[in-house]
Amino acid sequence: MYRDKMKFYGISLFLFFSIALSAQNTQLQYRFRVYLKDKGNPVFPVSEPEKFLTPKAIERKKQQQVKIDQSDLPISPDYFNQLKNAGGKPVSYSKWFKTIVIQLRDSSQINAILQLPFVDSARYVWRGIERNYRNPVRPRLGWPDCPEESGEENGFGLTEKQFALHNAQQMVLSGFTGKGINVAVIDAGFTNADVIPQFGDVNLAGFRSFVPEGDIFASSDHGTKVFSTMAANLPGVMVGSAPSARYYLLRSEDVVSEFPVEEDYWVRAVEYADSIGIDLINSSLGYTAFDDTTLNYKPESLDGKTSFMTLAANRAYEKGMILVTSAGNEGNKPWQKISAPGDAQHALTVGAVGTDSLIASFSSKGFTADNRLKPDIVSAGKNTVTISNNGLLDFTNGTSLSSPFVAGLVASLWSVNPSMNRAEVLDIVKRSSDRYNRPDSVYGYGIPDFRKAVRVVLSKLETHEKLVAEDCFSISRTAKNSFEITITEPDFSFDAYTVNVLDESGNLIAKHEFENEKLIVPVQQEVKKANQFIHFVFKSPFTQKTVRFKL
Repeated sequence: MYRDKMKFYGISLFLFFSIALSAQNTQLQYRFRVYLKDKGNPVFPVSEPEKFLTPKAIERKKQQQVKIDQSDLPISPDYFNQLKNAGGKPVSYSKWFKTIVIQLRDSSQINAILQLPFVDSARYVWRGIERNYRNPVRPRLGWPDCPEESGEENGFGLTEKQFALHNAQQMVLSGFTGKGINVAVIDAGFTNADVIPQFGDVNLAGFRSFVPEGDIFASSDHGTKVFSTMAANLPGVMVGSAPSARYYLLRSEDVVSEFPVEEDYWVRAVEYADSIGIDLINSSLGYTAFDDTTLNYKPESLDGKTSFMTLAANRAYEKGMILVTSAGNEGNKPWQKISAPGDAQHALTVGAVGTDSLIASFSSKGFTADNRLKPDIVSAGKNTVTISNNGLLDFTNGTSLSSPFVAGLVASLWSVNPSMNRAEVLDIVKRSSDRYNRPDSVYGYGIPDFRKAVRVVLSKLETHEKLVAEDCFSISRTAKNSFEITITEPDFSFDAYTVNVLDESGNLIAKHEFENEKLIVPVQQEVKKANQFIHFVFKSPFTQKTVRFKL
C-alpha cells in the first residue's frame, strides 16, 4: 500500500519487539482464496434478516431502498468444516463473493482442496511465516506541547484552514457534526487510540481486527492519525470533521508484509460494516504492488472490475453505504496512477491538496483504465493536522489524510438529513466542487464547498407551515413571529436538549437551551424579511433532527 514511511516504521517496530513473540513455527505457510460454487445449505432464510443483520443494518437498507437477498446470507459452516478436514485452516471469507481464504502448510495441498465438490477454483494470495503475538509493546504517551484550548466553543484552532478550504466552518457552527451517522474506519491499526486522552469523548461504538495476527491497538498508528482527522474535538486546538459521529474501528492491513490476502481482510471488514448498519466507510488503504511481484497489478487492472477490493467497494455502495477512499500517493512516482480500490465506480476517491488549494505532488492521478474520471474530489492532505500514537499533535502528508477529513465532512453533511439517499448526497458533494464543470484527472471535480452543499440539502427537506410532531418533540407556530417547541417524552434532564435556529441558507441565527418542557423561539422581523424559510435543529444527547418551516 502507499503508506511508505509509516510502513517502514511499523516493520522496524515489529523487528525490534520480535523477542517478545512466543515460540513460533518458522515453516513457510501459504494462503489461498478458494472460490466456491455456492454457499451451501442456507443457515437462515432471507425472510428472517434479523438473524444475520443488526436492526440498524435492516433499517439502513430499507431507508436506502436496498433489497436483502441471498448475497447477505452467511456461508454454510459445513463448508468450513470440510476445508478443515482437507487440511486447510480458514482465516477469512466473503459471503458476497462466495470465497474462503485458507492457510496450508504445503502449497501442493491445494490440489486436494480443488477436488472438493463445492470448490470452483483457488488463487494464491499469501506466503509467509505464521506469527504469534503476545503482549505487544506500545509507545508511551507524550507530554502535550501545543496551544492550550482557547475556551471558545467554536474555535477550530490549527484546523481552521482545513475547514476554510471547504467553506465548512458554518456547517459545524450550525450544529452539523455527524450526529446520527455510523462511520467505520478501515485501516492498518490504531495504536493507542484506546488510551489517548484526546479521544476520551469520542463515541467509539466498537472495534474489530480481521487480520489473523497482531493487535488492533498496537500494530500501526496510521489508523490513529486517520481517525483523529475525523473524530478529534479539541476546541481552539484541533477539530475533526465529524466529531459527533458514531465510530467503529476495523483493521484489515498487515503492515509486516504486502500480499493480496489483505484485500480479503478488507472485503471482510466492509461486509462486517454492512452487517452492523454502517452508513459511511473511510478507507485509507490501497494496493498496486506486492512482495511477490508476480501478483502486482498493472495499469490496465484499474478498470473498475479487476481488483477484489474494487468489486467490494462497488458492492458496498449497492448495499446502501457510502465508501470514501484515498487516491494514493503515487503522483510523483513511476506508477503515478490511483490505486485499487480507488478505481471503483461508486467509491468517492479523494486526492490531496494543500490549504492553498494547490495539488500535492504525491497525489495520484486518473483516469481509470476504462477512461473514467478519478479522483472524484480533493481535500486537505498536505500538512494535515493529526494526532500520533503518543497522543501529540503532528502534521502529516498523504491522501490517507485527505480522504478521512472530507469523509467526515460528508458524514456531517449527511447528518443534516440522514434519510437522504446516498446517491443524492454524493451528487450534491460533487456538484458543489469548484471544478465541477471542468473536471480533470488531477483534481477530479475539485474542492467541495460544504456551505453550498448544506444549502442544497436543507432545501430538500420537507417544508412545514404549522405543526411538526416527532417521537420526542413537537414544533408549532403559536404566533406570527414565534414558534413553540415542546419536549414530549424527555429521557434526560431538560438542559440536555438544545435547539439551533438557522436561516434558509443554514447560517446560525440563535442557540437555545431548555429550562422546562416548553421553549418559545421568537423570529425577528429582519429574519423574516431576509428569508422565506427557517430551520430548527433539535438535539438530544443521542439524536438530532432538522425541521424546515415556511415563514
